[in-house]
Amino acid sequence: MKKWVFLIGAGLLSISCFGQNIALKSNLLYDATTTINLGLEYALSDKLTLDVSVNFNPWVFPQKEVDQRGDVISKYDGKFKHFMVQPELRWWLCEKFNRHFIGVHAHYGDFNVGGLSFLPTGWGDHHNDGIQNKRFDGWLAGSGVSYGYHLLVSSRFSLEFTLGIGYTYLEFDKFDCDKCSTEKISSSTMHYFGPSKAGISAIFMLK
Repeated sequence: MKKWVFLIGAGLLSISCFGQNIALKSNLLYDATTTINLGLEYALSDKLTLDVSVNFNPWVFPQKEVDQRGDVISKYDGKFKHFMVQPELRWWLCEKFNRHFIGVHAHYGDFNVGGLSFLPTGWGDHHNDGIQNKRFDGWLAGSGVSYGYHLLVSSRFSLEFTLGIGYTYLEFDKFDCDKCSTEKISSSTMHYFGPSKAGISAIFMLK
């Protein structure tokens, strides 16, 4: 995972050296989840741009299980570790980096997530078998379409709002995180259709 972050980050920085109009951005929604993220968008023509975002979360969150009396039964590390890269080709209705755009994106990621009390149970499993009580370690890939709006604040600073829907394929192994077990319970795949991108981004323009 660290190798992927280094290679993609180096590639984005090298690309930026040749751009005429380049936007450097951070997704505030990802920032709120403690996810380190960086986006670079550069112009291909007057109405076409390429946006590439990289997101990385290496953190663990100490968790504990208590009984009805409030006594601690067990302690373990909840995980929200993941890495994702999401390139998007954008067509602007007016002009690049101004107002409305329509995008086509792809995404790839690795994840190791589970044992977090603040996350919804879900993930298509039965009660006590979801993401709060189990750990999921795997990868995902997919694509989608999006709509967004670029709001100019000044000649250098902007805000961007975007939302996308699409398809994602996932492969993952499931573990019992309550017991801090490394023994695999099962392996599964999933086909997901729904929201695939969301962002409220702060942007600094490089010219």
